[in-house]
Amino acid sequence: MAEEMFCPNCGTKVKTGEAFCPNCGYKLSSTAKSAASSERNEDTSATSVESEQSLQRSTAAQPQRPLNKPLIIAVVAVIVVLVGGYLGLKDYYQPQKQLDRIISAMGNTDANVAKYVKTDDPTLQHKLSEKSLKPTQKYFESNRQDLADLKSSLQKENAYDNSTYSIEQSGNAWLFFPRYKLNIKAAYVTLSSNHNGVAFYQDGKKIWTTTSDSSTKKVGPLFPGKYTFKSVGKIAGRKLGNTSTNVLTSGTQNVSLKLRIATFTVKGRQGADVYLNGKKAGTLNNEGKLKFKDYPISNDLKASIAIPVSGQTLRSKSVDVNAKLMYGETTITPAFKGVVSKSDAEELLESAFSGTQSGTEDSSTAELFDGQESNSSYNDLLKFFDSFKTNDNIDDYTAEVSKVNSVTPAGKNKATVSYSVKYTFNNSGDAGDSTKVQQFTYPNAEIIKQGDDYKIKTIGVTKSADWEKNYSNDD
Repeated sequence: MAEEMFCPNCGTKVKTGEAFCPNCGYKLSSTAKSAASSERNEDTSATSVESEQSLQRSTAAQPQRPLNKPLIIAVVAVIVVLVGGYLGLKDYYQPQKQLDRIISAMGNTDANVAKYVKTDDPTLQHKLSEKSLKPTQKYFESNRQDLADLKSSLQKENAYDNSTYSIEQSGNAWLFFPRYKLNIKAAYVTLSSNHNGVAFYQDGKKIWTTTSDSSTKKVGPLFPGKYTFKSVGKIAGRKLGNTSTNVLTSGTQNVSLKLRIATFTVKGRQGADVYLNGKKAGTLNNEGKLKFKDYPISNDLKASIAIPVSGQTLRSKSVDVNAKLMYGETTITPAFKGVVSKSDAEELLESAFSGTQSGTEDSSTAELFDGQESNSSYNDLLKFFDSFKTNDNIDDYTAEVSKVNSVTPAGKNKATVSYSVKYTFNNSGDAGDSTKVQQFTYPNAEIIKQGDDYKIKTIGVTKSADWEKNYSNDD
């Protein structure tokens, strides 16, 4: 509806569009235009307000899009996996943990150590495999202290065994983590023999046959470790062999596999079984001996004996026969672990007899006995020698361990010892001065090992003199 208008001059109501006031004749055209313009502005303003309100209503009414939760979860999961994987790999490829895995595999023949190993020798690198590294693992598996020394050296970033083994970085794992490997230098061995037609074997596999009496064969490259080499041939129609087990290190080593024979005797307790390289080869006779005549000698020939003790079999330590023969010794006497030797038994008994002659003042003598001052044999010796001192007919005397007749194993760290003692008495009496010499044998003394020392448990019992000699000092 149009807004009502009035004459600005007289105030009379006028119609819209009239040019003059009907009352006073005032010209209304400019006022009408102004009013119309005002009206249009008001309409435009109203329209603008309405448009803005409409836009606000439109904007307020527009709905928000829902969040893509599966996508967000997937992204978060990927981030968690990547971060966790990185941290896990970082921990796995720590230098110390890599070294631990290498050392563990080196000392276990069931493990695949090849993946941790490299070598500077191109030919040996081409041979790198689980099988080619077994000799290395066999050695460290049976020599745990050397394995510990290897680890200790590598931890200090030092080479081990004359630079045979060293730890080196070998590329990266997963681009970010340094990968370490054990670098092993190559070993070679030169085999030699003294006859034509001799076959050489390496760990049971034939590798060559000699073509002259002074043939040599260089074998390698090999990974360092424990290998067994063998030669087999004939001398005067007799089949002979020589076996040598060697621990190879880097560089070149010489191994002689000459075919030879020798004569030697194994000695020990009567009735003991004799073993050569773990196989029974005979029994000691009533003299405690077994002779081997023209026997094939190998580099690793070992001799041992075994005896029954308290229902069990006691095995002696092994003796290197080849080493003994090289020094000109043809009598092999295997000893038992923890069992006193003849020379040590003689020294121990001599000290005990010499010390107890001086009486209780020599307390160090008691330390030679099991139980020291409480040992019955120690106290019996003190009383025995004290009886000589109170004998008016004996001016002075000496007691000397003249011989250890035998040492017989009586169990672990225990032996029965037979020994002889020579007594010399200088006497005086109504019949004049004289000297008496007697020898007594003590067949069943017991000597045991305690820690690193041998101790006398009992001195044994003697019954009568083996022999007696009397000398008159007046002659």
